[in-house]
Amino acid sequence: MPTDSPSSPAPVSLRNSVFAVVIALQFVLVLVNGSTTMALPGIRDGLGATNSELQWYASLFALTFSLVLVLSGRLGDLFGTRRLLIIGFGALLASWALSAASPNIYFLLVARALQGIAGGVTAPQLSAMIQRTFTGHTRTRAFSVFLMFAGGGFMLGQLSAGALTNANLFGAGWRWAYLPFIPIGLVVWLIAAKVLPATQPGTAGRLDITGAAVLAVVAFFLMFPLIQGRNAGWPVWILLMLACSLPLFFAFIRYEQRLVRNGGDPLVNPILFAIRSFRIGNIITLLVGLLSAAGPIYLILTIQLGFDKNPLQAAILTCPMPFANMFGSLAAAPILRRYGRGALVIGAALNALSAVAVLFASRVGSAQFEAIHLVPAVALLGFALGISIAATIAFVLSEVPHEYAGAASGVQATGLQLAGAIGIAVIGVAYWGRIGGSEELSAYIDGINAVMWISIGLAAIQAALVFLLPRHNTRPNEEFLLADPELLVMPDLHGDNV
Repeated sequence: MPTDSPSSPAPVSLRNSVFAVVIALQFVLVLVNGSTTMALPGIRDGLGATNSELQWYASLFALTFSLVLVLSGRLGDLFGTRRLLIIGFGALLASWALSAASPNIYFLLVARALQGIAGGVTAPQLSAMIQRTFTGHTRTRAFSVFLMFAGGGFMLGQLSAGALTNANLFGAGWRWAYLPFIPIGLVVWLIAAKVLPATQPGTAGRLDITGAAVLAVVAFFLMFPLIQGRNAGWPVWILLMLACSLPLFFAFIRYEQRLVRNGGDPLVNPILFAIRSFRIGNIITLLVGLLSAAGPIYLILTIQLGFDKNPLQAAILTCPMPFANMFGSLAAAPILRRYGRGALVIGAALNALSAVAVLFASRVGSAQFEAIHLVPAVALLGFALGISIAATIAFVLSEVPHEYAGAASGVQATGLQLAGAIGIAVIGVAYWGRIGGSEELSAYIDGINAVMWISIGLAAIQAALVFLLPRHNTRPNEEFLLADPELLVMPDLHGDNV
């Protein structure tokens, strides 16, 4: 990239081939992510999946995605961003093909886990390509465009998969959540291999493979009992497994501390938690993560299974969520500038309000309750999560020293994604516990109401924790660190007079 001086790179227009290819890669990726939310009932009926297996399908992507997210960013530094991007997206294509061809639920779950790993490899490279290509306000605008395409792609994925699955062309059923996007992705992948510029490897220190493995074991020991415990009747070995997750987590923390003392490069650097805004902010991040995956998933399942809506109808009823999420993320910027940490309270309050809207709508009883009554709550939830995620990430990273910026962003991104996977498991205990084996709408209403009460409680805790954060007032020319756009967070937090 030509430069006017060593410290002043010439601005690069958004109208360039590299940006177009990155946008296209992300667009295809989120098309599939959106489409798979419509596939759950079809998977249950087509492959005979149990409710627990549906929970695994819903959570495995976020789980495996989160566990490789930080490592893959460092691998990109070691081996080159372009190389990792091409490998990661190629692996995504393979995982989609395996998913579409799955003969049973177990094969599909393995493919789903591979999909999360490949997505975790791909996502940081897409972000890094934009970081390498643009600077300053142009970079912020680039990420904002990236965000809009991500939100639009997710919504289009829901609608297209809903229509195709409902049409059941050639008897493929839920497999239409993957099939149409494989050839599209293949074309974009081949173009990317030709257009994207080579990137030079850098330095990333040693990879903390042991830390990532221990964290994966912790997550498994926590999630397996929560997802399988109810169906297994909560035997003693399940409870012991759940109890062991806590000491294993402390073992992970001790290992990371020892790695720092020995001059290593840990997956989670304990030094960062000496910063109050980062420490408290990441607790809030975990709360937001618990809600960001579980709330939408169980609302979608209630619409599909409880109200017996076909995939297209469900897609139409729930598509306001990603659309509103996109605008919530963008609205976080002026809210943060105006209210500082109060933006996190606003996000929590709107989240609680969306839950209240569901509870209020359900008061009429199952005889008068229609799925369309949930649409305002669905849209408000998307908007609230957009504000909460964007504001939390921007605020938490605002006081992190520049030399730790990459590590801090990786820790928070991992926490958010991992909490999302755990949230599906934890909140699913209440949801499926209320439903039991019933197919009645009243049971699903009880289930979603339980999820909404949990959401209100978590939102209240989130709002209370905000007051433990230090006050922060933006100053002219101050810019919060950009967050990973894969999290649908791209607020422009420049001062008004910049």
